Amino acid sequence: MAKLILITLPIGNMEDLSARVRKALSGGEHFFVEDTRVFKDRLKRADIVLEAKSLFAFHDQDRSKLNLVLDLLGKGEDVYLASDAGSPLISDPAFPLVKEVIQKGFEIETLPGPNSVVTALELSGLPPHPFHFHGFLPKEKEKRKTSFEDCSRINGTHIFFESPHRVLDSAHILSETIPSADICLAKELTKTYQTVHRFKAKEWEAVKEEVVAKGEFVLLFYSDTVAKTSSIKIKKLAEEVLQKPNNKKLSKLLSELLDRNAKELYQTLGQNSKNSD
Repeated sequence: MAKLILITLPIGNMEDLSARVRKALSGGEHFFVEDTRVFKDRLKRADIVLEAKSLFAFHDQDRSKLNLVLDLLGKGEDVYLASDAGSPLISDPAFPLVKEVIQKGFEIETLPGPNSVVTALELSGLPPHPFHFHGFLPKEKEKRKTSFEDCSRINGTHIFFESPHRVLDSAHILSETIPSADICLAKELTKTYQTVHRFKAKEWEAVKEEVVAKGEFVLLFYSDTVAKTSSIKIKKLAEEVLQKPNNKKLSKLLSELLDRNAKELYQTLGQNSKNSD
């Protein structure tokens, strides 16, 4: 059966091109890519011949191209999907196509490679488990602040892509929104001018003088506010249960510990009490 094959290209350094990806680029015929000019340049830099290849610019809103992919697959032809750099699924328009291809009963294969999310996480020095990737930050300031506030209620390291035109402003908003955060700004990953800035939110005013707002940025931050708040809350509930035990207080404590609905736990405790009587 024909397959849709996702190709992950190097995020900067072409020496990261894997043998499997090189073989696919050399032997494949039908390629749907983010930008045909960029893709052609990539092939030339990798000394891969362009002849006998059909290239199509692909965007998730282009229904005609999506139908063309399905038509080629239906004829038994493998189709390759690639973005300018990294995975075509992470920040580029592969998902709608992948979803429909699966629904139509065709197979999906991936040829993995470097991606900026994991590369930035490895360089950040921030806790790797759990981590949450949120894509690009919103353009509007208030929405960016809201995004950071929402993240502050979820434990783990949070990862965003950000434009060089907004990265300084976003770091400033983050440092004010979550003063306890550990922050990392990583740019131009695997490239000649790769740079990583690691700092505390309260240090931002001094650090920002060192940040050159050019290139492709990944913004990461970690704050243990959620863990600390949860620990304090559980301790308080446990002390209340010890001082004056009752099912209502116990159900609240169990709700925090088990991440279950307190009302349902209260009903269960009440039922168990009746059964024991």
